[in-house]
Amino acid sequence: MDSGLTVDLGLFGISPDMAAYDGLAGRRADFAGGAAPVLDIKAEAPLDPFLDMQAMLLEMTKELRERFQRFQSQRAFAERDADAAEDEASRKLAQTDAKAAIEAVSLIVRTLEKIDSLQRTLINERAEAEAALGEPDDGEALAAEFDRLVEERVKDRLNAAREDWMRENGTGGDAAARAESGP
Repeated sequence: MDSGLTVDLGLFGISPDMAAYDGLAGRRADFAGGAAPVLDIKAEAPLDPFLDMQAMLLEMTKELRERFQRFQSQRAFAERDADAAEDEASRKLAQTDAKAAIEAVSLIVRTLEKIDSLQRTLINERAEAEAALGEPDDGEALAAEFDRLVEERVKDRLNAAREDWMRENGTGGDAAARAESGP
């Protein structure tokens, strides 16, 4: 089913020759200016370190919550096994497991308290940093600033209108024009 047509792949920007990787040797002309265009594959730095830290603390909280639940159920199973143990060795082993689970739960609770403290500290420091930038926090300060800007704009427009009027009517305005023409 050959129709005898030949297709020039060069028209489509495709080379009929097999491509061979030569590193950056084929692009030496691009590097003549000094700086080389190279793909930067490093991870992007977080835009906001505060948000990055909060995200990390939230992930830690989620993970610790899951472990907390696991150790609670492990403690309950160990206590049940200790109550159902037939010999002293099995009972002591189950009690040891229950004690280890209780200690793990206690450690997780202390860690969660520390995470909560860190989150509160981060939020307070963020609020202090925003306040230090001079952004008014209360509505009264915002309203006062708005009123000041409106007054300034009104004065500018009145001065511009007065100057236009004086240019059109002369320095004395209509009163000076009436005095010159007589009664």
